[in-house]
Amino acid sequence: MRPMFKSKSKYLTLILPAVLAVSAVSGCDLYAGYELETDYLGSQTEAAADDPGYDADDFDLEIEADTSLLNECEFDRVVDGDTIICYDKDGNKLRVRLTGINAPESVHPDEEMNTEEGRQASEFLKGLLEDTEYVYLEYDVEQFDQYDRTLAYVWIEEDGEYLMLNEIMLSEGYAEPVFIKPNLKYADYFDDYKEE
Repeated sequence: MRPMFKSKSKYLTLILPAVLAVSAVSGCDLYAGYELETDYLGSQTEAAADDPGYDADDFDLEIEADTSLLNECEFDRVVDGDTIICYDKDGNKLRVRLTGINAPESVHPDEEMNTEEGRQASEFLKGLLEDTEYVYLEYDVEQFDQYDRTLAYVWIEEDGEYLMLNEIMLSEGYAEPVFIKPNLKYADYFDDYKEE
């Protein structure tokens, strides 16, 4: 993983370890009383946010992968809760928009558009992909949107099982389904995650 901040400040490198050391010695829990809240779709759990590690059994998913349709890409980074960067087998950089979902804004140029829920969605997706080397793209009818982003259902492999990130983001309440024709392959599944 690339560091989130590339600060060269000697003060930060001296102060942060000191604060952590003092809190550890004093028995102080820096996160005591912190409670994660979101009303975006209401199904996010504290356990999922506290523990970015996961097992395939952690999610109640319905969609199974047809591995013959998957295109391997080298994972680079998360942009936000519904967009990632990866490199295809030819080394082309792809900005991939997860098809069929929409997460709240977190990196919009207009800062007023960005939300705490968007930052949480982005952090959750980063946690899912933290130790991921490859993702697998499955395309629908249209492969690109009007912004020239690659549109895909994005899969990860965990212990021989393929998990769709689009569905995980919906099932955990970090995104909502969006139905844009003609890319409706999994619309019936995604419709189950619509907020009542």
